[in-house]
Amino acid sequence: MSRAAKVISVEPLDNDEARWINLVKIKYEDGDGKLRQWEGMRRKGRPKDSVVDAVQVVALLQRPGGTEVLLEKQFRPPTGKVCIEFPAGLIDEGETPEECALRELKEETGYVGEVIPDRTGVRPILMSAPASSSSKTFLINVKIDPSRPENANPVAELEDGEFIECLWVPLKYLYETCRNLQDKGFAIDGKVGAFAEGIEASKMLQ
Repeated sequence: MSRAAKVISVEPLDNDEARWINLVKIKYEDGDGKLRQWEGMRRKGRPKDSVVDAVQVVALLQRPGGTEVLLEKQFRPPTGKVCIEFPAGLIDEGETPEECALRELKEETGYVGEVIPDRTGVRPILMSAPASSSSKTFLINVKIDPSRPENANPVAELEDGEFIECLWVPLKYLYETCRNLQDKGFAIDGKVGAFAEGIEASKMLQ
């Protein structure tokens, strides 16, 4: 980007105008049998054969100094800031979550990876923001082989309006890196933050 992105205005959006999400009114019955109401957001266009809307990609690369994880810097209008995120994207019709993960990784970063199978055989469904959204996602681990020719000089295939900068971060320094980036004015995506907090907690419990 030649200059920093910024929010110009914020105004209400009618569902008829929305391309990606809808605001919904949810009527439900609580544990005492009392009727209540909630406001929430639902994603549009989840494939009929998919249990999740999207995938988050934890791309890992083994270096002599230890394992590193691939993160992205991308301006997110709802935050008004550049956000630190995992590569991610919505699943297309007829696409498996694993295919989506590799496609989004290639499009957003240029890297070609290999999916690391879930050790249980069944990936846990993660609710992105259950108090306000029905959106569901898988966190998919992917291994990057630096010896592959495609990964020597990766070139992203960004769509119009996408401006993504990649950065590799040593896993052992992920928590500190996120804190430092936040201090510099970046927003930390909750999934990246929770991942970093989990690694930090595991260190304290050793």
